[in-house]
Amino acid sequence: MRPRLALALVLALGLGCAKAPASASLTPVVTDSVEDQGATFGVEVGWRSVSPQEVEVIARMTARGIEQTDKLVLDVSTHGFVIADGTTEWTGFIQPRESYRHAVSFKMLDGDESGRVTLTLRRSMDGTMLWETELLFSRDGGSVKLAG
Repeated sequence: MRPRLALALVLALGLGCAKAPASASLTPVVTDSVEDQGATFGVEVGWRSVSPQEVEVIARMTARGIEQTDKLVLDVSTHGFVIADGTTEWTGFIQPRESYRHAVSFKMLDGDESGRVTLTLRRSMDGTMLWETELLFSRDGGSVKLAG
């Protein structure tokens, strides 16, 4: 009777401690520095494949000084994609010694062979454009990838 209990315990612990499958690693695409009325912060954009038809775009904003920004808006707009997870807008202040992350997942529309994701960073108060980048994706061999 005891060997069965020991075997059940080992199996339960072994299965519970198993590592989750590794997700696709983040591929960096854009690294920039942005200034907003004396405050400087870095913007890094990357992407990863979530599934053959879905990609996740991640923007990270990190303060590089001791000045806080005005309230900012990060807008994510698309063409040829639908949102699978997340929101298309981040709003906030980038405070000294802080880092902020915004992620959105997209699925390419059926029948489309390419899609575009545009990230725009502007000042909330007056709409002043501070930064913009565009990522182009294409369907390649049944999966969505960053266009080369």
